[in-house]
Amino acid sequence: MMKRTKTMVAAGGVALALAGTGAGVAVAQTSPTPAPSTNAAPNGAAPSNNAPKAHAPGAKKHAKGLLGKVEHGEFTTHTKTGDKVLDVQRGTVTAVNDTSITVQSTGTFSAVYTLSPTTKVHKGKTAARVGDIAAGDRVQLIAVKSDKTATAQHIRDAGPAK
Repeated sequence: MMKRTKTMVAAGGVALALAGTGAGVAVAQTSPTPAPSTNAAPNGAAPSNNAPKAHAPGAKKHAKGLLGKVEHGEFTTHTKTGDKVLDVQRGTVTAVNDTSITVQSTGTFSAVYTLSPTTKVHKGKTAARVGDIAAGDRVQLIAVKSDKTATAQHIRDAGPAK
């Protein structure tokens, strides 16, 4: 169960990093939270919560590997302006124009995303334009979903499929 929770947290963190929203992801824990420690510091002072946080070895490597396996998904995040539903997808562009992009993941899942003037596009590490994306390119994208419309916020174009 712990491995699955770590995987869900890593997937949410990666998607948030792509979105650039800075919002947090909360994961419910089914076991009760342990009581806080009452141990005093060696000099008799109150314990400090400023200790650096330890990270599991290979945590960053695991998150990168997980991103490479995500095909598509949807999650909700809480922001200063309220809850947002985000879609993520990785796949091949089947159609693109000035107002929309259609992406098909491995298998049969395909989705159409609206493009806006604020949609950010990157080819590799370089900023690009929607006009630089072509049918057949491999992309990763994140979109904000509202009702039945998903508007692409960020698209990373890896170029033509190999």
